Amino acid sequence: MALVVPCFNEANRLDLSSFESALESYSWLQLHFVDDGSKDDTAAILADFAERYPARCILHRLTVNSGKAEAVRVGLNAAMRVAPICGFWDADLAAPFSEVPQLRHVLVRNRHIEWAWGIRLRSLGRTIERRELRHYLGRVFATASSLLTGVRAYDTQCGAKLFRSSPLLAAVVSSTFASRWIFDVEMLVRLREITKGTNKNSMNLVYEHPLAVWQHKGGSKVAPTDFVRAFGELVALRRRYGYMDERSGG
Repeated sequence: MALVVPCFNEANRLDLSSFESALESYSWLQLHFVDDGSKDDTAAILADFAERYPARCILHRLTVNSGKAEAVRVGLNAAMRVAPICGFWDADLAAPFSEVPQLRHVLVRNRHIEWAWGIRLRSLGRTIERRELRHYLGRVFATASSLLTGVRAYDTQCGAKLFRSSPLLAAVVSSTFASRWIFDVEMLVRLREITKGTNKNSMNLVYEHPLAVWQHKGGSKVAPTDFVRAFGELVALRRRYGYMDERSGG
């Protein structure tokens, strides 16, 4: 399995010991770091780490900062070529690596599922630590996303996602995303468009798996004003792709 880790100015937040432990614990794991034109020492730190694990760790570099959407897209295009399952994981490890096998298990045991996405569902027995404002803004965003695009997902913005390396994923990430902030929603919309008119219902190809652990990390690059930009991008997606109720098929 190949896991993409997008990075931008993460020199002070990279927990290399956790990445090292993951490689030692999971023999099936390969890491694909994508440095998104960082201005600090991120690229040098990652290059040094990759040299220590040449067969298990690959570094991709974007010469200019292009945003998380493009970093993930570039990484997935490379990762899907070398592993039957790929995905992306936020560099801050708010979702620890212990969650990766759980998502992987979903795809291994359920051949009809194409994508397994982690979600931050607060419930008894789970450790989901989010700031209250972020939590409620997230619920508002999910509702708006459903109303504007027809995508009925609980939590599209959680940075813990796995995919089957299939022609469907290749088609979804074949071109640059129109969205910079909510490309996760755009992935679902593209999947819906690609499967429209076929015997596949996009709603049945994606499984949202509640994470057992997710803990807020300081130093996030997402500001409150970015939520305003995200809503603007939802409107743009509606204009670009239109609306379709996923329950009606497609």
